[in-house]
Amino acid sequence: MLKACPKKELASTLFFQKSNDRNPNFTQIFYNMIALETPPNETQRIETLKGFGMLDTPPDGAFDSITQLASTIFDVPISIISLVDTDRIWFKSHHGLSVKQIGRDPGLCASAILSNEIYVVEDARNDPRTLANPLVASDFGLQFYAAVPLRTDEQHNLGTLCIIDKQPRHFTDKEKKILEQMGQLVMDEMHKRLHLRQTVQHIKNLASDLESELDDTIDEMESNQDVDKKRIMSYLDATRLFVSNIKGQLDL
Repeated sequence: MLKACPKKELASTLFFQKSNDRNPNFTQIFYNMIALETPPNETQRIETLKGFGMLDTPPDGAFDSITQLASTIFDVPISIISLVDTDRIWFKSHHGLSVKQIGRDPGLCASAILSNEIYVVEDARNDPRTLANPLVASDFGLQFYAAVPLRTDEQHNLGTLCIIDKQPRHFTDKEKKILEQMGQLVMDEMHKRLHLRQTVQHIKNLASDLESELDDTIDEMESNQDVDKKRIMSYLDATRLFVSNIKGQLDL
């Protein structure tokens, strides 16, 4: 469990005190902001996420290449492709980080999917959105975070491609554009796999229907006294074996 560093707890307290001095409603505004953790279309979003069939799948070289490239391009130690589930944030790829998932509550990605724009925290120690986040207040020391939402054609943000640094930094408009383009690469890969799964399932359904028709034909032929029954039965048996082999090959 992440434990807050006393110095950083003190810094957070002082920040709140100064902010409240400038704006008496700051604390309420802050808690209202971090409470907005669920998108308005959450039920449909989760259904869409499950439909992609990506959660808890093995590592994939295509996605790992994207996170490695992101870390290189932006010169950051950590890059993640995250999917925001009902109660967790699962990492499809996590360059520079060993964990595979975290709880949804402290996850910045859960906040990032609330917006259709790039979510940027340039200095987490002085940003009211992240002061209470354990990744910032703990020894982990997150100070910079930028994420582009992984958005479907149906306007559902399934997760993010994010980059993380332990130093504050300025994120330029050019860098934002590059991150957006890399996020689209992630979505392209996700859609490829979705379409492949759908195609495979469609072929398997066709094979099952054909197999069922063959079984019915064989049953009918076995009760038929036609003189060519033996030859036709041999052909039907071979066809059924062929269909069974296809189904076996499609069990991905």
